[in-house]
Amino acid sequence: MDWTELEVDGRAFTCDLATPDPSPVAYDGIVLDSFGVVDASPGDRPWLTGRGADGRLHLFGVHPDAPGTPDESVAHSLEGIGAMWAAPVLDARAAHVLASDLQEGTWRLRAYPLNAAIAGGPARGRGFALGSEPDTSLSFSFYEKGPLVVAGRVGDGPSPAAAAWTLGDLDGEPAAGRDDGWRRVHLAPAPTELTSVAVGQAGRIWVAGRVDARPVAWEVLRLPFRGLVRSTAVTMPRLELAPESFETNGGRAVVLVEEAPGAQPVFVAATTRGNRLCWYDGSEWKALPAPDGRLEAACSSGGSVHVLLGASVWSVTDPTGG
Repeated sequence: MDWTELEVDGRAFTCDLATPDPSPVAYDGIVLDSFGVVDASPGDRPWLTGRGADGRLHLFGVHPDAPGTPDESVAHSLEGIGAMWAAPVLDARAAHVLASDLQEGTWRLRAYPLNAAIAGGPARGRGFALGSEPDTSLSFSFYEKGPLVVAGRVGDGPSPAAAAWTLGDLDGEPAAGRDDGWRRVHLAPAPTELTSVAVGQAGRIWVAGRVDARPVAWEVLRLPFRGLVRSTAVTMPRLELAPESFETNGGRAVVLVEEAPGAQPVFVAATTRGNRLCWYDGSEWKALPAPDGRLEAACSSGGSVHVLLGASVWSVTDPTGG
């Protein structure tokens, strides 16, 4: 199988990867600073977050089918919530924004209903301390109206341990007395680092990371129990992860493939032998060499697996047949 690279020119863009010949749509109306797009989310229309030329963080709703018109991109300021980093949790049902700011040297994370984020309203539930900048210490994904799962160095104090948390009712702003708020996910064995969250085509939610230099993953179980959210560990292949992927700017040691089919996760790992795309064929784990580069994210769409390596997107025919 051969990998192909998606060519982009550095402007803010979206790309429908479900089409046979994906082509980026750039938005000239979105002028961003050197940090570029902070994060993105799919939905009825794509959503992006980024700092404009004025240095302020905005949420952009974009219409790929209306280039060159006023509807091409619509900006909503996030200045009212004081966000220094933000990510849209938005699709046909979910309507939230994750936001982070720096307080006394520690990054703090909160979740806002969409209208509250735009209007400068209150966040839902508690806030969290992050172990470092959100781009390197946090990963998340969500399924329709919930749950949202965040994972990484997320918790309390200036140096929180690796943990995963869930938040439900993403389709609105629940009444204060009926908001269950954040719930922690029980993970065993205890992870050294959590690097990825993904939702499969069947709605399964996976969390992945490492214990020492070995990849680990769990399925988050949506059971009607109070207290800690349950999970079950996945039997993973025995791989040795590359030590450089553990460094702050080394990317992610393991990234799960969003929208992957089947009852087992599909993932890309930075191993001592190079990047590997891994999947379970029903009897054993298989691995396909992937291009070199810093692992950031991956998804399955249009019969291919697409991997974000640094600032480049590489694609290959989905070996699972999904």
